[in-house]
This record gives sequence, structure tokens and C-alpha cells, in this order.
Amino acid sequence: MPNPYDDILSNDEPEKTPQREETPPPAAATPQYEPVDLNDPRFQDDGPEALDEVLGSVAAFNEKALTFSRLLSELRVVDHEVKGKLTRLFLEVDDPHQRGTLSGEKQYHELQLTKFRTIIQPMRELADLHLATVKQFNRDIDEHYYSVEKTDQVIAAEKKRAVDGINLQRKILAEATNSLQILKKGLEDTERRIRGYVNVGGKNNISDAELQLLIRQREEATSGRQHGFDYVFFDVNLLDKTAISLGIYLKETSAQYMKKLGEAMRG
Repeated sequence: MPNPYDDILSNDEPEKTPQREETPPPAAATPQYEPVDLNDPRFQDDGPEALDEVLGSVAAFNEKALTFSRLLSELRVVDHEVKGKLTRLFLEVDDPHQRGTLSGEKQYHELQLTKFRTIIQPMRELADLHLATVKQFNRDIDEHYYSVEKTDQVIAAEKKRAVDGINLQRKILAEATNSLQILKKGLEDTERRIRGYVNVGGKNNISDAELQLLIRQREEATSGRQHGFDYVFFDVNLLDKTAISLGIYLKETSAQYMKKLGEAMRG
């Protein structure tokens, strides 16, 4: 019978199972970088400089404004200006705009409304161009503006051209606003005269309902809601007129101006 302690007392060491050698992980591949080709078209900035883009926007505005200014001349809105309203309250003064008949007043009302709509649509387009120009000027052009291709003297001259262009835009839009306000007051004054024909009978009779619809039609147009455009924003105040006349661009108030301009373009 074998001794159960033979294995313990025996000096013979048990055979060891040979272990496989572990293969080291492959070394990470070293990334290979190709030399940068600076002549690659992707690295070539062939686009216009910011100041050139602003001057391009100014030129585009002027091109459209030339046609618009001729339109203002042809419409002769100043002929519809209402004067001496206060005097007529106390004295019997002939009203130069009075047509004498209901049909004449209604035709005159329609004429002024047509002129208003003829002005506000292209004015809205010019205001969009003005907004884009001012946005880029305020974003990209400041006292630190630098150009690789232009000298400081050229940059200064072109910045002045840009400022003069923006101020001219405001003057043109202000004149258009003045024309719209003249027509608005003329329409209201015509409605005042039409009111005298309400329910008088005869061929010069108009119902109050028809008059109210004429008033509503005028309000929809002159409020700017039909075009999503608060044109009254461009009615420049005394400070603006002084700055424009001196060729000054009030950039310290540009953030406020931009905010209000954006709101005006949304109507």
C-alpha cells in the first residue's frame, strides 16, 4: 500500500508546466504629417476686405437711391403739405386742398394713398441696404482696422467715404420719411373734409360706415404694418442732423441705434 506522505516527504520537485512567452504589444504607429502647402487655394483669401465690402454696399445703395430720388421729385409730395391748420380754426381761410365735392375729395384721398404706397415700398428696400451696411461697419470697422495692402492714409480716406455714405443714406431715408408724413397728414385732413359730407343727402352723401373704412385703410397703410416697416424711425432729430451735417458718425450710440433700427425693420 503506498505511503500517502511520499509526495510530501519526497525531495523530488513536481514538474513545472512550461509557460508561453507573452508577446509585447505592437508599438503605436508614429503619425505622418505632410508639409503644409501654403499655395493651396484653401489658404488663399481672395475675398474683398471688410472696408471694401462696406464701400460696395454704399455704392449699391446709391445706385438704387438715384432712381428713388427721381421718384420723389416726380411725385411732388410737397404739393400736398397741409399748412395753416391753426389759423383755419379761428379765421375763415380758403383751404387750397379743398375739392368742393365728395367725389373730388375721395379721388384726392386715393391719390395721396397711392403716392404713399409708391414711396414706402422702395424705401423699405433702401432701409434694408442701410441696415446691412451699418451692421458690417459697426462689426468690422474701428480705429484698429488694418489692411495688408493699404496704407494708413488710404484706410483713413476710405473710412471717411464709408461714414459719409452712411450719413447720406440717413439723409435720403429722412427725406422719404418727411414725404410720408406729409401724405399722412394730408390724408387725415382730407378725411376731415369728407366728414362734412356724412349723411347730408344728395349726390354728395357718404355714410359714416364708408368713411370709417377709408380711415381704416389709411391707418393700415400709414402705420407701416402692411410693409412691416416703422418708417418714422428715420425722422432724424436735431442731434442727428447736426452730426450728419458735420460728417460725424456717432458710433458711441451705435448699439442703441442698431437695436432700434432692427426693430424698425420688423415694423
